[in-house]
Amino acid sequence: MKKIKSVKSIFLITALSLLMEGSLSAASKKKKTNKKKNSEPVVEQEAEAADVSGADFIKLPSEKVERSFFQKISPEILSGVQNGSPEALKAAMASMRQKKTEYDDAEKVLAVVAAEIMRIVWPYEKITWDIPEAPNDNPYIGALETVRHGLFDSSTGNVDFLATLLPAIVIMNSSSNSSVIEPCEDALVKALAMQPDSVLANYLMAVLCEKKTVFDAAEQYYSTAYNASPKTEEIGLAYARVLRINGKLNSAAEILGGLDVSSNDIAVLKQNAYIAFDSRDFDAAELYVAKVLQQTPNDLEFLLFRAKILIEKNDYIHAVALLDMYARQENNSIDYLILRARVQLDWSKNTAAATETVEKALQLYPDNTDALMFAARIASETDAPVAGKYADELAASVLAKRPESKEAMSYALDGLVHRENWQEAYSVSKSLISDSEVSPSVVEKYVRICLKLGKNNEAYEFARARHNSNPSDENLMQAYVLAYSSVGSRDAVIKYIDSQINTSSQKMKSYLYYRRSFLQLTEEKSLADLRSSLISNPRNSDALFRLYELYYAKQDYRKAQYYLRQVVAINPNDSSFKKLNEALTKLIQ
Repeated sequence: MKKIKSVKSIFLITALSLLMEGSLSAASKKKKTNKKKNSEPVVEQEAEAADVSGADFIKLPSEKVERSFFQKISPEILSGVQNGSPEALKAAMASMRQKKTEYDDAEKVLAVVAAEIMRIVWPYEKITWDIPEAPNDNPYIGALETVRHGLFDSSTGNVDFLATLLPAIVIMNSSSNSSVIEPCEDALVKALAMQPDSVLANYLMAVLCEKKTVFDAAEQYYSTAYNASPKTEEIGLAYARVLRINGKLNSAAEILGGLDVSSNDIAVLKQNAYIAFDSRDFDAAELYVAKVLQQTPNDLEFLLFRAKILIEKNDYIHAVALLDMYARQENNSIDYLILRARVQLDWSKNTAAATETVEKALQLYPDNTDALMFAARIASETDAPVAGKYADELAASVLAKRPESKEAMSYALDGLVHRENWQEAYSVSKSLISDSEVSPSVVEKYVRICLKLGKNNEAYEFARARHNSNPSDENLMQAYVLAYSSVGSRDAVIKYIDSQINTSSQKMKSYLYYRRSFLQLTEEKSLADLRSSLISNPRNSDALFRLYELYYAKQDYRKAQYYLRQVVAINPNDSSFKKLNEALTKLIQ
């Protein structure tokens, strides 16, 4: 009996040994098989084998694999949506629609994303696919929902191109303010780094640059988008608009002509109207505006634009009628206020009303460049502050934004001359005369400033060179005579003036008599020259003012005021003459 038990024990021990070896062998084979297939290790089975054997194993952590939300969608389809042009979106959706099975969640989301891009960014295009119901628990639909509310969604995680780009579509919202500019720009920079040839990303960045008024950069991004999608109307119109703003009018017209749309399309008509206006073809501009108003008679923007064209054509009567019509619905827009001020100053000659209007414009729009420029113009003509600032101060605000503006520099120069700030006036005038085309009035101011600073030879050499280059220009001749009078001998200057008097026009003859009056040795001869000057040109305010100075010096105040009042009548906007007349009136009283 003991022998039988012993045999059974041996058998059981042998069987248990074989069973353990089989388990270890199976676990070992399974591990090798898993390694060959490069699949994730089955941790639970390894643990069981370890428990059976009683051996110690070190568990290695499995690598976490990031999976794209759209990983099951064809790369060609996904790439088309990321490109974002209308044709790419339509092609991608057409390809996805060819599936025989129903859309999965990722495909539904992509179809909705493509439709929203088309609706928001490319409104002229038709959506050519059915839009399914898509799940909301993903960053893509969430970002688009936030865009609808005019906000930037910063919670997408930027996990891929679309999650990074979609929040920036809010830049297309017309009411988008400066608070979304910075996050949109950051998102678009990242998106373009991922996919620099995306039409959508380049177009959105161009829109952003245009909103920031960085038009050179906007032109570059629009150019990239246009070259990739030249038939997209929104891109062509925007590209033409920025080309026009950048002064490339022929290129802008060429882009518009290449669009596959009707020539009577409202957007195309408007752009052509602006291009014609900037080209100073006011008749063509008015024709385009008329076509726009035929289709949309309540378009206030183009009603005002028509008034602007009529003002440029000096048709003030019809322009005022349009301004009055516009004012019944809107009388605080900056464009309206500027045009109203122009009519008051140039047509009605009502400087006080024009000043009041432009001051209202500056109160409502303190940083508006056009309002600042017009205020600088009034201040330069009146030698009086507008909105508390003189011409040079107002022009300085314009030059901070438009440093190359010759018009603003000219107004700044007038203000500095009026305030007798000769050193700064000299610096500004030097900048103006460095231009290839210098107006005779700037030449005259530069000569006068040089003489005030004692730079007589510089004034003479410059005036002589300009006069020699265009001897028929009377303003240049006046500048030359003024400079020559400061460096030449008295006899030589009088001889030159006498040689020119008989062959000059009445206006120039009047100036020559006026300049000769300064060279006469007796008061009697000076007065005779000034009377001859007024016989040639009774409205020569320089000669009249010179007579005022002579009689004022003799304390003959009534005669002095007689001539000063004529100066005031000829220069009604110059406040300095008015102040002198008021002081003289008090003195006489």
